[in-house]
Amino acid sequence: MTGNRQTLPERRRASRGPGRHLAVAAAMIVLMAACFYAVRTLSLFISPMLFLAAVFLEVVFAAVFVFAIVRALAAPSAVMRSLAASAWSGLRTNEYVVRALTSEARPLPWLRDRFRPDRASGLWLTATAVIAAVPLAEFLALAVTVATHGPLTQVDARIAHLMPAVRTPGETAVFTVATALGSFQSVLVMTVFAVAILWWRRERLLAAAVVATVAAQELLFTLAKDIGGRPRPDAALALVTETSPSFPSGHAVRATVVFGIIAYLVFRSLRSVWGRTLTVAAYLLAVLLVTMSRVYLGVHYVSDVWGGMLLGAALLAAVVGALEIAARFPLRRARRRPGIPGRAVAVAPAAALAFAIGLGPALVHPQEHTVREPTQALPSLDAAAFSRLPLYSETLTGGRMEPASFVFVGSEEQVARAFTRAGWQQADPSTLANTLRAFAVGFQGGQYASAPVTPAFMDAQPETVAFQKATAANSLRQRHHIRIWRTGFTAPDGRDVWEATASFDDGIELAGSAKLPTHHIDPQVDAERAYITGSLGLPGTLFQRTDPQMGHNASGDEFFTDGKAELVVLPAGAAG
Repeated sequence: MTGNRQTLPERRRASRGPGRHLAVAAAMIVLMAACFYAVRTLSLFISPMLFLAAVFLEVVFAAVFVFAIVRALAAPSAVMRSLAASAWSGLRTNEYVVRALTSEARPLPWLRDRFRPDRASGLWLTATAVIAAVPLAEFLALAVTVATHGPLTQVDARIAHLMPAVRTPGETAVFTVATALGSFQSVLVMTVFAVAILWWRRERLLAAAVVATVAAQELLFTLAKDIGGRPRPDAALALVTETSPSFPSGHAVRATVVFGIIAYLVFRSLRSVWGRTLTVAAYLLAVLLVTMSRVYLGVHYVSDVWGGMLLGAALLAAVVGALEIAARFPLRRARRRPGIPGRAVAVAPAAALAFAIGLGPALVHPQEHTVREPTQALPSLDAAAFSRLPLYSETLTGGRMEPASFVFVGSEEQVARAFTRAGWQQADPSTLANTLRAFAVGFQGGQYASAPVTPAFMDAQPETVAFQKATAANSLRQRHHIRIWRTGFTAPDGRDVWEATASFDDGIELAGSAKLPTHHIDPQVDAERAYITGSLGLPGTLFQRTDPQMGHNASGDEFFTDGKAELVVLPAGAAG
């Protein structure tokens, strides 16, 4: 009796254990909600590094939440399992249940065998097949969408065209290492170290499984690329050159499968729950960095890396399921089961990371391209000729926003000089540092005269340049601003033709169902058009562009317009 008696400190720890874990779970709910809010916000402002950090933290907090719930419910779950076992014992005596369990009518025997936990072809194989089938089905659906040029491909194009505008030297260095980490050379280093360690520990079956998995994923994504044959994004948008088909991303498949199988082996070698949680978090971070690097460097579309992750997840699920089945049901009793790998296998990903950091610049050579797209000449400068230009600005997903309210004719230098002479500031690009600064200044009510504007699109292209002008309040919360796009058309005199949309930010609001912090626009966008025309002090000509209409911008703010646009032909001397 005394052997089962708990001491007072033990009873206190046992009594407060569930409460402590529930408190952790509650904290994780708050943090997950905050990260979800951040993901929604940053998807609007389109800051790659901030978006990546928010997604990663949300996944980690979700993992900790699940762990805390499981620990908190450990005692109640034991009670529930006991009650369920008792209920099942009672059900097994029911005549209808007995008839179903003993019936030999097809397909009942086959179905019963699929859920038997004591057979390799039973419950474990069924669970493996179902888990692997889900991402595989999603991959096939995505492949159809890509092949038929579905709506997602339009989002792909907008993000691909946006990347050159948000790159910085620091982020390029980070993503260069990340993409080197997912290269074949780094994966080979990781594989060699993992196999050597497993072989040294006499885990020959696990070593063979790693080699087979690495070879299988290389063959799988190569075959998928050849079948899909999707062209890469425009080389003018990329920092590195790739020639193989684009869908799915081979780096994404490698990161998901090879990093995944190594993470699985490390996971099995650990007994600490927090150690296992950190292993999963490190794996997810590596996959996110590698996949995002491919979009950032301009060699893949978003759907390419998402497809690679789905295809890799299907293969990884099949491999892990097969290893778990082999560990529980060896083919022969005399044959040694796959054992538990030692913690030394964690050296493999560390070696690959060191290789990528040391030789990443040698493997990847980022280089900006300044290729100018071909232009088309307009026969005249009138409403009939302008009907060939894009009409509306768009959200990232292609939603229609404001119609163009300006058409400028002149060189980029002439456009910039006209606005700067009138006291306007050119907006900074939406980089990590600029976005963070804008958030901080906006919440404090201060001024950031060249703050970035939320990217908008026209004909899948982000604005070429944006300008803004402060009000008498001298606060970032209020500003006049205009987004200007190069159209790809030229005037009869050979100068570029530009289109623009303009609005006045009259304050900060929490927009949409997620209550995202963003500027609220004055619905009278025609008043802003008139203000800009007067501010520039240049002659303009109003012409009817669309019908009078009402609409909404990306954050849901209403606007109304008479449908007219101002044609401003910049004088040749505007460039100084």
